[in-house]
Amino acid sequence: MHSQVPLGECVPASTRYAVSVSLPTWQDNVDYELGAPRVLERMVSGYPRFFIAKPIQALVELVKDRFALPNETAMVFPSPACAERCIAYIYDQAAKQRSAGLACEQPARGQLRVVQYVAEPIDKRAAALDTIGRLLESPIAIYCVLLPEDLFPLAKQYWQHTGSGISARLADYCLHIARVNEECEREVRPFLPASKGASARRKIGYQAAGPSVSPGPAAGDEAQLYEAGFEADAYMEERFGRNCDPRHAAEMKAVLRRRIAGALSAEEQKQGAQVERGVTGLTSDDVYLVSTGMGAVYYAHLALLGMSGRKSVCFGFPYTDTLKILEKFGPGVYFLGHGEGSDYDELERILERHAESQDPIQAIFAECPSNPLLKTADLSRLRELADRHGAALVVDETIGSFANVDVLSWADVVVSSLTKVFSGDSNVMGGSIVLNPNRALYQPLRAAMGAVFEDLMWCEDAVFLERNSRDFMKRVPGINRNALAVAELLKASSKVAQVRYPKFTTAENYARIMRPTSEAGYGGLLSVEFVGGESASRAFYDSLACCKGPSLGTNFTLASPYTILAHFTELEWAAKYGVHADLVRISIGLEPLDELLAMFQAALDAIPAAAARPR
Repeated sequence: MHSQVPLGECVPASTRYAVSVSLPTWQDNVDYELGAPRVLERMVSGYPRFFIAKPIQALVELVKDRFALPNETAMVFPSPACAERCIAYIYDQAAKQRSAGLACEQPARGQLRVVQYVAEPIDKRAAALDTIGRLLESPIAIYCVLLPEDLFPLAKQYWQHTGSGISARLADYCLHIARVNEECEREVRPFLPASKGASARRKIGYQAAGPSVSPGPAAGDEAQLYEAGFEADAYMEERFGRNCDPRHAAEMKAVLRRRIAGALSAEEQKQGAQVERGVTGLTSDDVYLVSTGMGAVYYAHLALLGMSGRKSVCFGFPYTDTLKILEKFGPGVYFLGHGEGSDYDELERILERHAESQDPIQAIFAECPSNPLLKTADLSRLRELADRHGAALVVDETIGSFANVDVLSWADVVVSSLTKVFSGDSNVMGGSIVLNPNRALYQPLRAAMGAVFEDLMWCEDAVFLERNSRDFMKRVPGINRNALAVAELLKASSKVAQVRYPKFTTAENYARIMRPTSEAGYGGLLSVEFVGGESASRAFYDSLACCKGPSLGTNFTLASPYTILAHFTELEWAAKYGVHADLVRISIGLEPLDELLAMFQAALDAIPAAAARPR
């Protein structure tokens, strides 16, 4: 079992580029949302779309030192298109906030601007002497949005919703080249001191990127230690065949696309990674890789907006940023948050009303199963309604994963977060978009994707994602078995009010899309609520002897008070759709089953009898 990780540390512990952070008590999560210094000051990492990673923070300081005016800050992006969309978002949202009577500065036209920062070694021979310096032969450009500090929250919203920011690994590469160039300049001009501001910030960047916040060496020594650790990590991964050389990232991306399409070579099939997607004619050309799971939702939505620019429908209660994307980018969305019962009839009325007004609905978005309620929509009914009214059906398969469910047979577009169970190691971000070649909208969607899609997955991220996902199909059955056993243990407890799990929640709909193989199951995610309400949830959560923090789909068990983290400012609204503040979401891992069951039983035993009350 993974032991509990101290507050604010990386999850998993001591993992460079970890995509989760330890929030081991219920109160830690509440205080994080309240911005309590006791929590924020101890955080060395966080979920990358919510917490700007330390290397990226250091790169922003370097960019500000070089380009920014007083009282300006910066956000960094991998392409000019991403940067320009950020600017457009800020102008749009600032105007909407002012119209709503909120205090928000309206930037003047031209006040927000994009500058290009190029990472290119002065001395390529010197840069090539170390491992990271061998990565690339061409310079790397990043695009920096410079904006007034008061508008940073809007830029951060864009970063969070769309997942379009740069990777922490890319930021580290840029910082590394800056350090190499600084050393070269010192050798060429030994009697001229380096810029104090820029130099200090670069060194602080390396210090901040380490896995610990305990006191350590001076900044210069820390930079050298960090570089040495970076070198050692790269050497170990490549030396023992776990990672390929990052210069082969294009080949690794091709492997990933084949793996997701199920169109593998004979050698790849021998590794046990084969899956039948159930769709004839599907090839790796129908798979698009993006940098984050939310990036997949965002680019699919952008492509659809390019086709029609019309409203969409969100069917069921989705992950928080999916709804934000549909609400804030484009003409808006109808939200049918229950995703069952009368919502089907309401969906039909919406589609018919828009058809009669010659303004048809653009798309229906659904998660199967949904996060965190684990509901599965009736995809056959959604497909029939979409066909009747010419709408695209977009399905997010992240929670079920294509190892367990076939949603592509029903959908026009399937999106997924590869950060989760596809990777499993919680050390890299990624997402995918898959188009169904047998649907009527396939050709228009391909053209629309071609107009907006950019291959922005950083080479090192592609390499780690390829490495992590080689045994994806072998890992999932073990996670399925463990999760089912834990779900049944919790369901049998008199202290539990409800277990949300695809076997128990809208089970008939899930059964229709579950793959007809012995290895397919119900996935690794479940949510639980207790008879004793929040006090019981606190006791249970605080007593769990596992990793606790954001994210899911990890190879190790990971729990979080989901609603507190995702909907802290809108708890009453979320509760209207059954997403209660005392809900505990649990992602089950690959630990020995007897240890898992003992841990969960101990957490149940920690709930005092006095906490029990009727809901």
